[in-house]
Amino acid sequence: SPEQVRAAAAAFRVYVSAGPRDADGDYVVDHSVLTFLVDPDGLCRDCYGRSRTAEELARSVRGHMDTYEPLPPEGEE
Repeated sequence: SPEQVRAAAAAFRVYVSAGPRDADGDYVVDHSVLTFLVDPDGLCRDCYGRSRTAEELARSVRGHMDTYEPLPPEGEE
């Protein structure tokens, strides 16, 4: 829903704005250009902008994969 999209954008601190509609009802959406790395627990581990090279991104993802430790089950410490 539009409300869920707004909530997700706010949670990830991204910019999104729908432009004016054309004669056919179509529109362009201006938005942040980011890729988020989310771990299996649903936690955001890193964010990559367009300035990162493929090698930097791959090195970062591999580093997060190599050091990943799952969260304990809820209620356990």
